[in-house]
Amino acid sequence: MTLTDAVQRVLDADAALQATSAPFPLPIGGLEAVVVGAVTALERGDWWVPGLRERAGAILRDVGLERLSDGFAGALPYKVAPPTPSPALRALHAVGLALGAERPALVHLGVGSAADGAFTEALNLAALTGAQVIFLVAVHPLNGDAPLAKQLASSPAALAAAYGIATTTVSGADAQAVHDAVLAARTAGGPHLIQADLPRQA
Repeated sequence: MTLTDAVQRVLDADAALQATSAPFPLPIGGLEAVVVGAVTALERGDWWVPGLRERAGAILRDVGLERLSDGFAGALPYKVAPPTPSPALRALHAVGLALGAERPALVHLGVGSAADGAFTEALNLAALTGAQVIFLVAVHPLNGDAPLAKQLASSPAALAAAYGIATTTVSGADAQAVHDAVLAARTAGGPHLIQADLPRQA
């Protein structure tokens, strides 16, 4: 399956989920390239920790749509953690999964996570333990008047780098770039933060 085909498959799954009464039916909202790039770069035994927007990507790990529509996409044999509305706790969860499984765990986060103390706690724990967790942070462009922009003194990548965590910045609209960055992070080992910059919505 090509990345283009995978993107369409995820978009179709997301549209089907929006038509159900699934709990917290948040649309993927332009994150399809980030999701596809991430999922296709992971191996079967790696943990994947999606948010509520990214959960449609579990279709690429052979999780049936009927299971996704129940709001629970995990766990074995798919290695997909159940989605949660708390991104900061999702980051801590991913660190624990990476340590417990001694395998990579990838977690999806938004730029708002960088303003949460639990996110910095997860970065610190990952740096201290060397957990092979990949923090994939989708960054929507913010103008200076946005409330979130006023809460962040730095970018997620700069914050991770301050903890000694390797970082990569890619275009969040380019599934291949995300795929390559996740693959490189898996190969390098240890914690890694990938900042996926998204284009401004029209």
